[in-house]
Amino acid sequence: MRKNRVILLVLIVVGLSLAWPVQSFFSQLQKPEHEAHLVELDQLAGDFYQLTKKGDLEAARSKLNQLGEIFPNQTLPTRIRIESLNAVTQSILAAKQMYANPASGEDKLLWHATQVRVAIDALSHAHQPMWREYYSSYANQMQNLLQASVERDNVAFLAQFEENYQLFLAIRPAMSVQLQAGQMEKIGAAYQRIHKEIRNEQVDWQLVREALRELSAQMQVAFVGEDKSTLAQFIHPQSPLTLILTIAGVVCLTLAYVAWRKYQAEHVGTFG
Repeated sequence: MRKNRVILLVLIVVGLSLAWPVQSFFSQLQKPEHEAHLVELDQLAGDFYQLTKKGDLEAARSKLNQLGEIFPNQTLPTRIRIESLNAVTQSILAAKQMYANPASGEDKLLWHATQVRVAIDALSHAHQPMWREYYSSYANQMQNLLQASVERDNVAFLAQFEENYQLFLAIRPAMSVQLQAGQMEKIGAAYQRIHKEIRNEQVDWQLVREALRELSAQMQVAFVGEDKSTLAQFIHPQSPLTLILTIAGVVCLTLAYVAWRKYQAEHVGTFG
């Protein structure tokens, strides 16, 4: 019996150690061709962003030009809407125009580099896209906006709202790739209501606060999404944990069957 336990333990350890490389191997075999293309796009966009941050604008412009040449010829996921495709394309074109202008400031260049970076990232990272990393900054801005609206501080509100809107514009193409059209329309409508109200001579702060709360709720759903348990996230058909549990289950069942047959054989020999 002790020998069987040792064999069981060895087989489980071997199965667990082989699970990850086997899963990775089959994932590579099953990877669609367009995903390999997206990896190249993602690398170019990442290099473009990092070079811009470092101030190496010539090298950044070169990466951006490569990205602009390759992107239109790539096979993209069929799920992407034409509006989303146009949004990503326009972000690349706008960045190229900005980098072609010698008078462009570093802040504007970095803003456009950020927009392109997160938009390309959204194409290939459906579960953990970069644009969702801005949730903390966005949530803080919304709190400041609500505080300014409560205090009816028009100057502070306008300054904070401009900063918040620029952040939204930077991540909007990426959001468009992964969110439903209806979600984007609701978010856009909330921004339009705020824009319309703050242009009035007499601002109705009650309406502004209502629009802010609706916008905050919509953006929270966009950033956080539906609640999912930790276990549900790991137990995924293509996750390593699923393969590990499957292998362990098969090993346990096999050894249980062998032990049962041995038990039967011993008892038959005893009582036969």
